[in-house]
Amino acid sequence: MKKLLTVFLLVFLVMAFTTTATFASEFIGIATGSTGGTFYPVGVTIATIIEDAIGEELGVRFSAHTSGGSADNLQMLSFNEIEMAIVGAVPTSQAYRGVEQYEGAEIKNLRYVTALYPEVIQFVYRKDSDIETIQDFVDKRIALGPPGGGGTFYTPPIFEAVGGFSEEDFRAEYMGYSDSAQAMQNNLISAAYLGASYPTAAVSELYASPVDVDILEFTDEEIADLQALAPYFTKVVIPEGTYPGQDRDLSVVGFKTSIVVTEDVSADVIYAMLNAFYLEELDELHERQSALKPVVLEEAISGLSGAPLHPGAVRFYEEQGFEIPEELMPPEL
Repeated sequence: MKKLLTVFLLVFLVMAFTTTATFASEFIGIATGSTGGTFYPVGVTIATIIEDAIGEELGVRFSAHTSGGSADNLQMLSFNEIEMAIVGAVPTSQAYRGVEQYEGAEIKNLRYVTALYPEVIQFVYRKDSDIETIQDFVDKRIALGPPGGGGTFYTPPIFEAVGGFSEEDFRAEYMGYSDSAQAMQNNLISAAYLGASYPTAAVSELYASPVDVDILEFTDEEIADLQALAPYFTKVVIPEGTYPGQDRDLSVVGFKTSIVVTEDVSADVIYAMLNAFYLEELDELHERQSALKPVVLEEAISGLSGAPLHPGAVRFYEEQGFEIPEELMPPEL
């Protein structure tokens, strides 16, 4: 009986291993962001739906992972520690070209898959902190998101162009969005950068809390000054009622996010992923994740620049009638 049990166990293990190996010939991790932001739930939704659509046929598994955000994700991609990531199009462009903070440290293995939703700059502040304009950040304690997150890319030009100051002029704290919301409720910080698609969970939490908060707005003149320094910013309006008790439209600025992969990911996988994403599962993606509702095929490469598309993406978009700009063509093609 013991011998029979041993044989049965060995057969079971062999079958289990064979089934797993057959289904999962390729694993794709998707780096996202902190749990209180938008990158993480979007990444989870994409991983789940795309794996359901193409995983068994192609033998590929997708899994979303928390991270510090755009800078952290680019670092992991550069060392091939992750295969795919949600990253702002701006830092992707800077990293590939080796400019700004990537001067002398360019990352050439990056390839765009698709543009996603516009991410908005949301500086949430306590109304009892004497903040009315961005200049009032000076000498206060301000959270800028997790280390290596989007705040490290997007806030410096805003502080310079709109506020006329730099990070040295206030006390910067680096923490995830959920921690930032808690810190603001505990009066440990005066304001927090919570850049993401709207509605953002951490921002909703703050608006629903007993603390009286608001989002810093930008005038058209301030936006023009910012665009003169950083032309990738655009005006975005957060509609009234997006957050609990929000009684007016909010004029802010934003930029495009994107899915980025390493050049080593299979072209067949990227082609099949985009085919499922846009032609088969887009309605499901919209329904499951509100941040993805602005994403449509017609805007799939809008806002992407400074780095090339993945060859699998080029194949898909050309079949859909897109004319691929020369700067988005990968060197391998």
